[in-house]
Amino acid sequence: MIVFFVCWLQVNDRLDRYCCGFTPDPAELCVENLLHDKCGNTKDLLLKADPSRLVFIDNAGRPQQSANNLNFRLVEGIDEFPQRAVSVLQSGCLESLLLRSLYSDRAFWDSRGGAGGLGPLVRTLEHRGKILLQHIGDMKLQLKRDL
Repeated sequence: MIVFFVCWLQVNDRLDRYCCGFTPDPAELCVENLLHDKCGNTKDLLLKADPSRLVFIDNAGRPQQSANNLNFRLVEGIDEFPQRAVSVLQSGCLESLLLRSLYSDRAFWDSRGGAGGLGPLVRTLEHRGKILLQHIGDMKLQLKRDL
């Protein structure tokens, strides 16, 4: 289940290695290496054939960024989202589903302190999901039926 949501939030090669999804601290490597400057030009983001399709390649998420420092740069150009993923976000069950999924990897679960240790991360993901739902609604983006 967690891989499903990581997939859902990654688009082709639109990873946040350039820190496009937030305003980075000047000490971030993406700023020091002048990668952040590339955020303004879609061609510099290494997009592949179809930027409207969601695929999994890597997890470059930054859950420590505050919600008021986020932007929608990473989802620009996506005109449809998977209906099933959106329905999970709307259901309010994301937290329990993520915890159940993470529990299946006992080594990871135990190394992070179980539900108590993973709770803040899971709540951040759930909150970001609500922000994404609002964006989908505000932009009147389409939902695509899962095959």
